[in-house]
Amino acid sequence: MTDEQQTVDQHLWRLFDSLRGRLSSNELADSLLWNAVDWRTRATGLPAPEIDIMQLAAQHVRKLNPALDPTLEGEQELLQTYTPAQIRRYARTLLRPVHQHDELATSASLVKVAEATLTSYERGGRTDALHLYDPACGSATLALDVAESLTDQAGVPVIIAGQDISSSTVQRARAHAYLVGADAAFSLSNSLEEDAFPGRQFDYTVAEIPYNMSWHSSLASCSAEAERLDGRFPAGLPQLNNASLLFAQILLSKLREPADGGGRGIMFTATGPLSDTGGSAIRTWLLEQDLLDAVVALPEGLSANTSIRLFALVFSNGKPKARRRKVQFIDLRGFYEDVRSRWLERRTISDAALDELSRSLKQPKPTPYSRTASASDLSFRRVSVMHDTTAATGKPGQGHVPSLTILLPVTSSIETWRNARYVTTPPDVSDVANSQLTMFDVDRVFRTDRPPRALRDLTQHGWKTARLTELAQHICYVPSAKAADRPAKLSSASGEPALILPIEPHLDAVTGDPGEVAPDNRILVVQTRDKHADADYLAGWLNSPLGRKLRSAAASSGSDSYVSPRGFNLTQAWRMADDLLIALPDLPVQRDMARTERALGAARRHLVDSHRELWNDPRKRSDIYREASRLIPSADLAQWAATLPFPMASALWAYESKGDSNLHARHAQMFHFWDATIQFHATVLLSGLLQDRSGLEQELPALAAQFSKVGLSPERASLGVWHIVLQRLTKRYRTAVTGTDTDEQARVRATFADAPPDFMDTLLSTDVTNLFGEVIHLRNTWSGHSGATSEDSFREQLGILTGHVHTLRNLIGAGWLDFPLVRAGGARIRNGVFHHEVDLAVGPNTPFKQEQFPSNLALEEDGLYLVSREGGGALPLAPLVKLQPAAFGANSDCYYYNRLQTNGMRFVAYHEAAKSETLTAAVPTAALVAALTSGVPASQ
Repeated sequence: MTDEQQTVDQHLWRLFDSLRGRLSSNELADSLLWNAVDWRTRATGLPAPEIDIMQLAAQHVRKLNPALDPTLEGEQELLQTYTPAQIRRYARTLLRPVHQHDELATSASLVKVAEATLTSYERGGRTDALHLYDPACGSATLALDVAESLTDQAGVPVIIAGQDISSSTVQRARAHAYLVGADAAFSLSNSLEEDAFPGRQFDYTVAEIPYNMSWHSSLASCSAEAERLDGRFPAGLPQLNNASLLFAQILLSKLREPADGGGRGIMFTATGPLSDTGGSAIRTWLLEQDLLDAVVALPEGLSANTSIRLFALVFSNGKPKARRRKVQFIDLRGFYEDVRSRWLERRTISDAALDELSRSLKQPKPTPYSRTASASDLSFRRVSVMHDTTAATGKPGQGHVPSLTILLPVTSSIETWRNARYVTTPPDVSDVANSQLTMFDVDRVFRTDRPPRALRDLTQHGWKTARLTELAQHICYVPSAKAADRPAKLSSASGEPALILPIEPHLDAVTGDPGEVAPDNRILVVQTRDKHADADYLAGWLNSPLGRKLRSAAASSGSDSYVSPRGFNLTQAWRMADDLLIALPDLPVQRDMARTERALGAARRHLVDSHRELWNDPRKRSDIYREASRLIPSADLAQWAATLPFPMASALWAYESKGDSNLHARHAQMFHFWDATIQFHATVLLSGLLQDRSGLEQELPALAAQFSKVGLSPERASLGVWHIVLQRLTKRYRTAVTGTDTDEQARVRATFADAPPDFMDTLLSTDVTNLFGEVIHLRNTWSGHSGATSEDSFREQLGILTGHVHTLRNLIGAGWLDFPLVRAGGARIRNGVFHHEVDLAVGPNTPFKQEQFPSNLALEEDGLYLVSREGGGALPLAPLVKLQPAAFGANSDCYYYNRLQTNGMRFVAYHEAAKSETLTAAVPTAALVAALTSGVPASQ
């Protein structure tokens, strides 16, 4: 919003507030709108538009409220001083006052999406006027604003035509167009029943129709027109409760013929018309006629009248050759900002979203937010999957497991799909009759079946990946203890050892007789196929961190909506099992793994007993210490260092390079490694926060207040400062990622440049944050110890810290290789993609290895970024860590921000650098530190 626009908004808000209680918002808005029309008529001598109803209503309000006259006269004087842009803003704001009109009010966000979409396509060589049509124009905000943007782009006027069924709305549209000087005609008519502009064709069509609107009252008229060869509904009629696909056909019917240059349209719609059964034939027609160019998924809460998710359907009847028989899908669900309470919308579209939208339409290359699908891949058929597994149903005798219905693209071979999905015991798969369905499913287009990195690593050792359904000989679903039928179900499953899998992923899977060991929760009892799987191994796998993650994913994949525990049944449990991936080595390896898991369990119990015994009988402390010390791993960490970002790896390498002869230096360098690691993780989280303006405005005051509460300040950074950052931001993003708001999940992905999911799991892990907290506690405890520390104490402390390093290694693994740190060099642009030369700042040594990295965005030369190898995204690293010399290709040392001094920003090295510290102006660092200290974001 410009300063001019903000001035208009603030003036009108004050005016509405001053008259609150004397007039309704709608009465005042209409009076001011008529008053502005009256001013323009007097100022220009142009004839007033046909808005007699509005005029009479405004005169009635003035008659009842004579005290309003001075206000209206003052408004006319103010209008005399306004620029054309301010007059446009004045009219737009009056059409969307603090309390909305009864009719649909198009939000500024949706207007911006339409503008960015339609102006992304170049129209060359036109010197005559363009024409735009809106069949559900409302107060014409969408049509008028889009027309202005098209005029700015093409340099020619845009003539507008619109229809609406409401007389008051049409009059507001006419007043709106008159005030902004647009060439427009608006008809009071029902677009579903009548074409108010027969014979006219348009370069552009736009529409935001009432969402999920029934068209039952127009059934007879629409049915008759659908029968005509020259009618506007050649694809037929959708289901009666949603008119969206009727309007889609109207928009297309009014586009200029391809031979005459063709046209483009955009329509905003809710989810139903993209996937409902009743609209499948119309969607099929859109693909067969090659009229759908793009589907854009938008954040929830952009519309004033609803919080439901909206999509933009982009139409074209003259696609260029490269886009024919294809549909582009663009996912903007994570690109939004939270808005002030005075606004009608809950969220607004971000500038980054509009940039991404425009860039994706101009260069339809695959990115984290853009995918192009073949039209043939958007039509599906249902197949029935039947496993050779029996099930206890609670009725006499054993039944068969439920068949599972799965959607496959019509182009997919059943046999190929089955053999790829099921590797040990393929089920019977057959087509479901008359089940073809065309859908525009954004999630399906963007979904990847690629398993997590850890599971892929296991397959490199020769392990297979199976689904639990393949390994099941017999199953029984047992509800929770509160269910009346639990005793009967549990009895039917008891008597033989089995795998007992709780539906809730946080509960342990166990083996044994269900009647003896089953928990009170919902469970799936599985008797396994002995030739493929060992039940004890399966329990261990399902209880592992990766197994629990896959259980959680499977539990949420069985239904498109929330299913209450009471509504959960055998079919849903079986679907969950079919989505649950199992890493499956050969049987001898499974048995070895199960034996090792039992040994670890016994060791854990023994350690608990030893801890209890230590305090019951302190005389055994030496024996217990020696026994526990043998469990601490050796300090060979060089191989892991090669996978870490240079700022962490260089500090770890410096520790590894110090021999046991200098115990004090080794002890000090161990803490330097933790300093580097903790601050680097905090820096990455702040890097993400800096990409989310509204998130930054929410979090900075809370962070500043928390620093102040405990007597800390980012101006004199300490591990305590970085730990507060870690605790607060990991909780924020973890809550979003694990919550039910898919927009919040997408927002986190966009914030972190579409970092790989495995990496995000590690970055946001409570185990990692808690481990950092434990190290900080140990440091504070040991550094506060009075007197000299003996060498034995140093060795003991190093042993503890070394164990913590190995714990960190087990938690992080090689995850940083999926989201490596790079220093950007020069770039070349090919096909709209930036191909950057980068220094790969990974591992402990310099000079860095150089690679070429394709990016969707231009990277600042010599800047530090974390990059997604798969997605092409890049996250600028917050200016709390720097390489010096900074130039691309240089042999650099690493420095971390330490404190603010009167003569500059102090940075320190945590490895053996040419200088142990540097002092620099570091303006970006100073701005970030000031923002963290004050709680006020730096101005952009």
